[in-house]
Amino acid sequence: MSKLPLEGVRVLDLTRAYAGTIGTLYLADLGADVIKVEAVTRPDIPTREMNPAELDPGEKPWERAAYFHRLNVGKRDITLDLTTDTGKDLFRKLVPHCDVVTENYNPQTMRRFNLHYDALKELNPSIIMASMSGFGADGPRKSWAAYYPAMESMAGLTAITGYDEDQTLTSLTGYGDWTLGTVGAMAILAALHHRNKTGKGQYIDVSGREAVLAAIGDAMTDLSMNNRVWKPSENLHTSMAPHDTYRCKGDNSWVAMAVRDQQDWIAFCRAIGSPAWTGEAQFSDQEKRHENQEAMRPLIEDWTGQHTHREAADALLAAGVPAGPVLDPSETLFDPQLKAREYYEVIDHPLVGSRLFPRQVPAHYSAMERQPRSHTPLLGEHNHQVLGELLNLDATSLKELEDSGAIGSEPTRKGRRPPETSREKMRQWGARADDDYLEKLSAAYGKKIGPNG
Repeated sequence: MSKLPLEGVRVLDLTRAYAGTIGTLYLADLGADVIKVEAVTRPDIPTREMNPAELDPGEKPWERAAYFHRLNVGKRDITLDLTTDTGKDLFRKLVPHCDVVTENYNPQTMRRFNLHYDALKELNPSIIMASMSGFGADGPRKSWAAYYPAMESMAGLTAITGYDEDQTLTSLTGYGDWTLGTVGAMAILAALHHRNKTGKGQYIDVSGREAVLAAIGDAMTDLSMNNRVWKPSENLHTSMAPHDTYRCKGDNSWVAMAVRDQQDWIAFCRAIGSPAWTGEAQFSDQEKRHENQEAMRPLIEDWTGQHTHREAADALLAAGVPAGPVLDPSETLFDPQLKAREYYEVIDHPLVGSRLFPRQVPAHYSAMERQPRSHTPLLGEHNHQVLGELLNLDATSLKELEDSGAIGSEPTRKGRRPPETSREKMRQWGARADDDYLEKLSAAYGKKIGPNG
């Protein structure tokens, strides 16, 4: 079988936090050599301080954060301080050896460093540079900083998410960041294809707000075609009914279902035993069911409440009704479908032990073989390897850089949140898994999963 499609492509990655880092994670999953660039004076905060393994920061808290591990598995890591002449000089020397440079700073930052696209293409005419920001590199809002709540809200997503207009909701999962990173990765793949055909590099400017807008384009088209402004609509659909989640037997247990048409309705009635209410006039066709969803909910939950979420979903699926149990994150780790498709990979890390990592590109290729990914890198773990390999720096030169503080493996800048307060808040966030969940995971995957020792 062939190797992964991006093997041989090298990415010099300046992205931080979520959005851009998600984009380069796609590239790493596809085989690219992604070299993450941090600085000992400015490591990747906040992700290096969020949710340490076992909620224990340990002696090196910057190496234990779950968020950083999730977003940077399979990459290499070097430390260069671009605010210094030495850091900028080393970065410039690396550019001719790379195919892509990525960043998600404020659009003015790379120009202040004199590392903007026009400067980089003088060093490497075929370089592809991708900038991923909240609002793009031009326009009146180009200097605005943005995390996902701003990208989602200004794209219109927040206004249509929730249960009513008095309480809209953001995605909480960072949907704006994920869409920006995904579009950024797609744009880089297109630019690499273009370069293969023409030999020319180029600059890519991706806006997170526009990426979110692209994902909800049907709402914009509906407005332009039908003069209809979408509002928060709970879990309801414009035409399907029932279309929602319904309470099942057990604590916080739900099943999701979508009845598309009359054929689905007949199958649904058969699955739940065709109780008398299903023959009532108010539920006789799709339009009437759509108008009477609130009346239908307690009747449906009379049935779902007698079954677990998996039992209810299995019965509906067996009848041909699109449905699924609402799984919490811990349940997905044991899901037999995901296990059968090897969605999670067990990767060993020198400090936090063996852990499960989802694949960023969950695709199975018939002519390409999946490769095991390397562990999430330690801060500056590959300084000697990368700078020696690409710039031919010898041990003496590397030692001088370390002694001067130009490169290193321990941050000189610490996190901004009070450690004791943040640890206590993390313990309060979310439900705690069973005490023996690591033992259960180890048994399910046939490998020890958990901390070293």
